[in-house]
Amino acid sequence: MTINSNSIIGVVGAGIMGRGIAQVAARNGHQVVLYDNWDGAVENAMNINEKELSKLVSKDKITQEHKEETIRLMKPSKVIEDLASCDLIIEAIIEDKEIKQDIFKRIEAICEDVVIASNTSSISISALANGLERPKNMIGLHFFNPAPIMKLVEVISGLQSDQQVIEAVHTLVSSWGKRAVYVKSSPGFIVNRIARPFYAEALRIYEENVSNFSTIDEIIKSNGNFRMGPFQLMDLIGNDTNYSVTESTFNSYYQDSRFKPSLTQQEFVQAGLLGRKSGEGFYTYEDGEQKNKDIIRKVSPSSESIMKIDIYGSLGYANTLIPIFEEVGLDVNQHEGEGYLQFNGIKLFLANGKMISEHSKLTGDNNIAQLDINIDFNNAKSVTIATSLLAQEHVSSSIAALFSLIYKETLIIKDSPAMLMLRTIVMLVNEASSTVTNGVCDELSADIAMENGVNYPIGPFKWADKLNVDFVLETLNHLEEFYKDTRYRADRGLIEKSIIGGKYYE
Repeated sequence: MTINSNSIIGVVGAGIMGRGIAQVAARNGHQVVLYDNWDGAVENAMNINEKELSKLVSKDKITQEHKEETIRLMKPSKVIEDLASCDLIIEAIIEDKEIKQDIFKRIEAICEDVVIASNTSSISISALANGLERPKNMIGLHFFNPAPIMKLVEVISGLQSDQQVIEAVHTLVSSWGKRAVYVKSSPGFIVNRIARPFYAEALRIYEENVSNFSTIDEIIKSNGNFRMGPFQLMDLIGNDTNYSVTESTFNSYYQDSRFKPSLTQQEFVQAGLLGRKSGEGFYTYEDGEQKNKDIIRKVSPSSESIMKIDIYGSLGYANTLIPIFEEVGLDVNQHEGEGYLQFNGIKLFLANGKMISEHSKLTGDNNIAQLDINIDFNNAKSVTIATSLLAQEHVSSSIAALFSLIYKETLIIKDSPAMLMLRTIVMLVNEASSTVTNGVCDELSADIAMENGVNYPIGPFKWADKLNVDFVLETLNHLEEFYKDTRYRADRGLIEKSIIGGKYYE
């Protein structure tokens, strides 16, 4: 058994993932056997692949000759024995351990020495290998949908997987133009594990009546530069699918509170409000177009005059705002202090995991607010604030007037520890750190996976460098103190990084 550019590739399952994987392999010059015994499955898969390849030709992304060669290389089959000539067989069928293992045993009986790779998104590779004659040849090869477009592939090793096989398949998949990352078999692998807080914190913010679906999505997109907000993405994935993955991860980690499913999402699933595929989820959909259910909470700026601002201490990640204010002619004065911006009797602090209202209670300073993090204050079209529960009504509109001077809208949420962007990001960083601490992957692979598997603007460890690890750790500690919930406990890897100092990427 040799895995290289001349290898014959078998694909078991002609559904969305299977046909996409077959297309990828054939476009890279491999003979491919696409097997599925369901009536019409392989024929339908070949028809769809032909249409997709024709679109690529019309867009001048491939030649007509390349299309024809790709089609020629794909052999559809309803006979499992046709897989006998394959060197690598990629399984992409239903997420059921017993059904997969049955197929694997049938493949072993047909093929003398073949590498079997499961496209599973959640099942342990070690468990799938259990009972096989050649468990060393069992690996995971997790593509992302749509396989011809998405760059990431998780190359997963079980406890008995042969490392030479893993490396050979990693090299092969990389030669297909994919970003292949090494992963140790564990629940959720990299992406489905690290991504859980992206949904979980948004759901918790909603459940605590801090904000609504549309505002949360807008903040995540405009302040974080994510392509979709969490509720939009859950509707796209399907609430049933997303909830099922969360529940599976939660149970796989023995009900660790970090992965606790949401009662809100469960309610939507039970009501049949699954998202785009059912026509209604967190939003309603008509002819494929999203219709907002609620209003994005923006603050109208007051008409007051703002001539100068005072900066006390460092604004941390928001220091980039200082030259922007100066460019529009504001008189900016910097002083020693605890880290806040002051103008017209209002103080604006940076979110750090505490409620700004707690500060009001301790100091009696009521006309104050906090500012959420932003991936790029220079280019963002909006900022997000939360005012103290004790603040006067004009505080939010005054802050909106300040930011209107630098051409930014002001979004607002109810006061909450770590607000929205900050709590989401520190939890993504924390889960990424835990994934590395557990030996599932390294930091670079985690960032590559999140950037290429779910299109995050930057990976979690790049965020950690941007914010500073000590600040991430401080925020997590404040969250855990507020909620009295181990969900927010800091990973030991972050603690160790804080001790030794420095950045993840020097």
